[in-house]
Amino acid sequence: MVRVYNCHPFSSQLIVPIEHEPDTFCCGRDILFVISAGCKVETFNVAQNGYEPLCAFATLGKVQKITYSDIGDYLAVIEEKSKVLSLRVYFNWRKCQAKETSRVSIRMVGHALRAPFIGVPKDQMEIIEVPLSEPPVSISCCPVKGDLTVGCQNKVVLFRLKEEMVDGESPVLDFERFLIVHVALDLLEVAFCNGCLAMVADLEVLVLKLEYVQQVEGKSWLQVPQKAAPTNEGVYGVENKPAEGASLSQEQDEFVLFQGPLELLGEDASGSGVLISSEWTGMEGLNTELQSSLHLRQILYRRFAPDLSHIYLDEKTSLHSVQLLPIFSAGDLESNSSPVRKEKQVLSLFCFFSLPHIGYLYSVGNMVQELSTYSYPEKANQAVLTSQLLHVITRNNLLCYSVRCSAVAARDIDPEIDTNNKACPPFFLPVSALRMQLFIGLRAVCHSRNHLILLAKAEVNAQKRQNESKKGSPQKSRTVNNTTPITGESGWNLYCLQVIPTVQLCKEMVEYSLKYKTCSPQSYVHLLSEAHLMLKAALLDPDLGQCDSELLSAFSENCIQLGDCFSQFEMDDFHLTLPYYKMSGKSLSDLISRRLLWENEPEKFGKGFMYYLKHLVYEEIEEPLSAETANQVLQVFRLSEPTQIPHALCSPCMRNVCLRTAWDHLERLASISPSPLVTLTKAMVALRIEDQQKYQEAMGRYTEMRLVNGFVDEPNLLRHHSVVATELSHKLQRTQPGLLVVAFVALLKNDKITLAEADLFFKELCGKGDKDDEAETPQMLVDFWEATLISCTEEVMIELLLMKLVSVYLHRTVRRLKPDQKPLKTVEELISSCGHFGKIFPWIHTINASSSEPLGPSEDLQKLQSILCGPSIEITSVLHLLQHLPDDDMTGLSIHALCDTRLGKCEHVTDLLLDRCPEALLPFATCEMQQGNQPLWWKKLLPELCERTRGAGGENRILVSSLQETLAVVAAALPPLDFLRILPDDGVASFFLPHLLECSRKNSIT
Repeated sequence: MVRVYNCHPFSSQLIVPIEHEPDTFCCGRDILFVISAGCKVETFNVAQNGYEPLCAFATLGKVQKITYSDIGDYLAVIEEKSKVLSLRVYFNWRKCQAKETSRVSIRMVGHALRAPFIGVPKDQMEIIEVPLSEPPVSISCCPVKGDLTVGCQNKVVLFRLKEEMVDGESPVLDFERFLIVHVALDLLEVAFCNGCLAMVADLEVLVLKLEYVQQVEGKSWLQVPQKAAPTNEGVYGVENKPAEGASLSQEQDEFVLFQGPLELLGEDASGSGVLISSEWTGMEGLNTELQSSLHLRQILYRRFAPDLSHIYLDEKTSLHSVQLLPIFSAGDLESNSSPVRKEKQVLSLFCFFSLPHIGYLYSVGNMVQELSTYSYPEKANQAVLTSQLLHVITRNNLLCYSVRCSAVAARDIDPEIDTNNKACPPFFLPVSALRMQLFIGLRAVCHSRNHLILLAKAEVNAQKRQNESKKGSPQKSRTVNNTTPITGESGWNLYCLQVIPTVQLCKEMVEYSLKYKTCSPQSYVHLLSEAHLMLKAALLDPDLGQCDSELLSAFSENCIQLGDCFSQFEMDDFHLTLPYYKMSGKSLSDLISRRLLWENEPEKFGKGFMYYLKHLVYEEIEEPLSAETANQVLQVFRLSEPTQIPHALCSPCMRNVCLRTAWDHLERLASISPSPLVTLTKAMVALRIEDQQKYQEAMGRYTEMRLVNGFVDEPNLLRHHSVVATELSHKLQRTQPGLLVVAFVALLKNDKITLAEADLFFKELCGKGDKDDEAETPQMLVDFWEATLISCTEEVMIELLLMKLVSVYLHRTVRRLKPDQKPLKTVEELISSCGHFGKIFPWIHTINASSSEPLGPSEDLQKLQSILCGPSIEITSVLHLLQHLPDDDMTGLSIHALCDTRLGKCEHVTDLLLDRCPEALLPFATCEMQQGNQPLWWKKLLPELCERTRGAGGENRILVSSLQETLAVVAAALPPLDFLRILPDDGVASFFLPHLLECSRKNSIT
């Protein structure tokens, strides 16, 4: 990877004209504040072409630290007066005149704005005194809401920026203290952004997240739950010291004990051992206390071990430059001068902090994770993080590093990143450094939109350099701390460096990367990825003020370059060719033409390009390509992967390809590597060129089962867009419907098509796609269901297919409709080949024979009866369909009687048959009145037959015959006395006596 690349990130350098030596400064979005002579504040408007003085005013005390908030347009200052540190906030400072004689009003924070405030001129500066119980150490402003955060030695005080209306006049800005966080750390710097609080001690970093949770009623203090963890008492905790510790206390006083390094992220951070408590203040917090509260959740804790290599040097190892950097959604930024609060939508949040020789960047938004580490070649005095670069100053150098914020933000914004549609370089991509810039005596740095401000002070006598105090930029306001005065300084400068436009910088990076293209493709891709992240950051951050059209054009070109890399070189991530080419917005024809022009040997289309081409041709492009583009695609496949030609020709987008050329390619491929797929593709092409002889030759080359395998290899031979039939499908429908049905059964079995798609296909194929009537279901679809049922093993699919078939058979039977074509299988073939079709009961055949239909029962009726006789159908699931079937004919009688029999209603069926079809009674009884139902012979059937025979006067031969058969069965089943008891008292002896004698004879034999 390229660790350093020779690109210059700045386009111009100006010197800010100030009369006195600056003590400190800070920046806003387009504003520069310079403090000189302790109390004088000069303001400049930092424009594209330089700077413009705005106004000047004086603070009440000597400025120690200063920060500016774009939200609210206020300046927060830590001042020293009479050796006392105070915090003051300056509003309406733009109204100060250059002569510094403007009127000024002073009030306390949170003071009631009533009568005394009314009538105060609105063109005067307003100073707000912020009283604190402890001296302030650090200050920070939230770039989202404008809230003010003050860090003291062991606590952090948070003030909410609010607007108040005074007697209906224009709103007045004020602060309300709403939370105090007590922490067991000696704080050096703090940063706050969008509910995330970062705190830095000497060698410890703690990041908290404020979240709303339901709290217990009556509690006004919330103690963050702690896990067992190392404490700050040294190697042993206060209560866990060994017993002999007291005797060794004098010896231990001679040693310094250090804790080991520790990193805890996310939920694990609660085990840091740092005690934290929150104290609610302010009226608003008290009013909502019983409903909800802010819970402090630790999300990041890191502890460093001291750098003992510098133990003999006059410098101290400690953390500095803590910063929380948000990335907003586009369009959420206010105008430059508007002080009105407007809450922005934070998409991603990042935390940066630094040691003297190494910096750390974490994501603390949707995920908590370390993104990058930055190793400095020399001791760093201060660092400033932006969405595109990290700027670090040492004693005599300005260092610039790439950052990975845009890689995380892009994934937070767009869930399609890392899919086939979009891509972005990973956030774990190694960082790189840009060209080092030489400056003499750098002291402080601050970032202002498209400019970088540097303070340099040259030293004449440098025999002994004092330790520099920490310089922090806790927020986007980029606070720059005051430095300790150094004697002997004779020169100073305040530089204003204009950051080079993103597009120009990326062009330089691309030009620089060309030197690695041949010798180190990985480094070439790395530099292009760096440029991609630069452009992505500019597109995500409208505050950079870049031209959208120029950025989008550069971004598109960069996507093409990255796509070319992954398509041309042999890389593990060759699949990234697809999303990068798609993001470029270029057409397939343009990309193919570019590759053909590059390659001296056109065969060398890389794996990545072929992956991209196959995905588009096979899966994405729906509309037909132009003839020129289709022929180009075919040429690419011929040169690179000839075996893919059949798949390409079957794609619906290749419809305009030259068929003669395609046939020649297939002939050549068939001679080298014959297969059913190649043969079927030749048959398809032959149909399209209307050559029936070639079609017949191709289809006769293999058996039907081998051809089915070819259809499974390429389903587009039969259908396009899942449900649109091809010419080959229409041909098979007319000539080989069985092959077409079996092919779709195989496609369904191999998950190449769903059952719903197959249903739509056959309806469209048979011209009944717009008809939902079950009776209008095409017979080929019914054949497909029957064939699928034969081979299916899934219970859910079996139930679904049975219901579909029952519904179709039933509707056709009710309406006496015939199939639109001859079924592929008869009921006998289905019974013999499919276990879900049962053998039709004999008594059903008797009912069918009694039907008045001249041609006998229809094929659909017999298939319906066979399914109802089978073991798989759940009879209760089809009862709702029987409502449409009348029972006034033999057809309806057979189905209703069959369903009632399967439900165990034999007595009811007996009555039906006695009334409607007595000739089927004995076959029914013989079939159904067995084992547990055998008593029905003498309890139900015999009494009913006796009664009805008596009523008919013995004239009904069918009843008499049925009665004799019943008596024979009962006589064989019962002993003589039981048989005698069930005989009717008024029966004719000559009719019943032979059966009684037969019963006695069989009983005597047994």
